Amino acid sequence: MDKAADKGRSIFWMRRDLRAHDNVALHAALSSSDQVICVFVYDRTILDELPRCDRRVAFIHASVEEAGTQLAKLGGKLLALEGDPAKLIPDLARRHDAARVFANEDYEPTARRRDEAIAEALARDGRELLLSKDQVLLHRDEVLSKSGTPYARFTPYYRAWLRRLGEDPAVLGDYDPAPLKSHLDGTVKGPSNIPLHKLGFDNVDLEGLSLWPGTSGARRVLNEFVGKIGDYMALRDTLALPGTSGLDIHLRFGTMSIRAIFRELGKRTDVHDASVAGWIREVCWREFFSQLLHHAPRVADGPYLEKYAKLDWVAGKLGEQRLAAWQSAATGYPIVDAAMTQLNTTGAMHNRARLIAASFLVKTLGVDWRRGEAYFALKLNDYDQASNNGNWQWVASTGADAQPPYRIFNPSSQSRTYDPDAAYIKHWLPALAKIDARHLHEPWTRDEPIPDYPAPIVDYAAALEACKRRYGAV
Repeated sequence: MDKAADKGRSIFWMRRDLRAHDNVALHAALSSSDQVICVFVYDRTILDELPRCDRRVAFIHASVEEAGTQLAKLGGKLLALEGDPAKLIPDLARRHDAARVFANEDYEPTARRRDEAIAEALARDGRELLLSKDQVLLHRDEVLSKSGTPYARFTPYYRAWLRRLGEDPAVLGDYDPAPLKSHLDGTVKGPSNIPLHKLGFDNVDLEGLSLWPGTSGARRVLNEFVGKIGDYMALRDTLALPGTSGLDIHLRFGTMSIRAIFRELGKRTDVHDASVAGWIREVCWREFFSQLLHHAPRVADGPYLEKYAKLDWVAGKLGEQRLAAWQSAATGYPIVDAAMTQLNTTGAMHNRARLIAASFLVKTLGVDWRRGEAYFALKLNDYDQASNNGNWQWVASTGADAQPPYRIFNPSSQSRTYDPDAAYIKHWLPALAKIDARHLHEPWTRDEPIPDYPAPIVDYAAALEACKRRYGAV
């Protein structure tokens, strides 16, 4: 037994960290316990709100299966439970007389409230919940201004974040469970996973969607990205090409740690290369939004810049009609409709397309950004509340360090710039495949309407003026 281990049993609760290797909370549990029971809870308070065919649930399920196999190879077992973790975790600790529950921190407001409730329930029994930093490199109060306050602007945060990473190599440490595997409990009774149909969900062809679950999937995607990362800055905005990393869903569900990804980049690439540095900067946006949600949880429900709570959005019947047209890819603006078709069909959307589609809903159609945020939350495979909220508020000009209100993405110019041959449009809207590209950037310039395609839902010039008035009135 490890000399640092206490005489006792602990629980490791796997959440959005679906892996055995390089898992901070698992390592902490193994380092300080005689025996560790590993558990994953299919949270019915979340699952009950989802459609029966949900790509994310299928991805999680397959990743849980692989994580269970990883633990079994180490001599442990992943116990799968179904229900409300606020009840199941304290009950499990009580049943196995576990003094501590280890988990990795989740910064979303609902998750924090759940964890507070569980910590209180455990404390009533003389037990404790211990949370570790795992899903980000730097969190909460690790990157603060000189005055000790959170950053509200990205660029100074990014500089301080880079500086802190350079000063503390331990941030990229590897938490290998193998030397401590004797502390894993492989005898706990119960299933290692629960069949999807018993959870109330349909099987999904993940491979057909190019979704590769588990750590093996994350490594596959990382290897592909490293092979092309030199072109990242040149290709990341080209809509018809897969120029982005594809790692978002793996970061969201923790099938590979962010530390492992950075270590691999450091070993296999020049981190000072412009493309590598560009991708690292995008990762920093993820951490910026995460610390913002932690320090200002009110952004989950309203604007960071509170004066914009007074914006006069297009609502009522007209607002619902515009929202429905946007959701169903029927706006009459091909670049927007292609983006929404990609989202509705696959649960993925190119990063540039997300900005175009979001700006169109908020600035061109005048619909409250929260309606779009909620739709992305329902559809995106890689949905992460902090990033989704932060990016929608950036587009809507209501967030921290957001684009100015007068910056409005013109769908026609965006289409010409990032999809000049309309290859992306024609892929996702095959009915338009024979239409000349120039008419797909601006369909209204065509002599005849495009057959079986809706007319533009709004006149862009008039919508632009309405947007300026809306923001100018605040």
